[in-house]
Amino acid sequence: MKQGSSIKNFIVLIVTAAVILFIYVASVTEIKRMNKEKIIKKDLLNEKMNRLEAKIVDFQKLTSEERIVKYAQDSLGLIRPTENLDSIIISKDQADQIEKMLKEKYDY
Repeated sequence: MKQGSSIKNFIVLIVTAAVILFIYVASVTEIKRMNKEKIIKKDLLNEKMNRLEAKIVDFQKLTSEERIVKYAQDSLGLIRPTENLDSIIISKDQADQIEKMLKEKYDY
């Protein structure tokens, strides 16, 4: 009886070791796959960030004050005032009139 019991224990031990080895190999393979996927996603993110940064730079170039002023002067024929206008002064009646027009237009 002892011989059959030891063979049974040996088979259980071999099966257990095989299952543990299979789980280990599967885990290592999955970790490698996930690391590869992580690297690919990081590269994609960096690429998108670089494209976004390039678009921001392009936007800043297009909206720069110098470009807009040059366009306004050359194409539209506008001229820059010789003095800076810090504030515009309007009377109380004008402010009330504007407020009334806005209320009528947008139904406040």
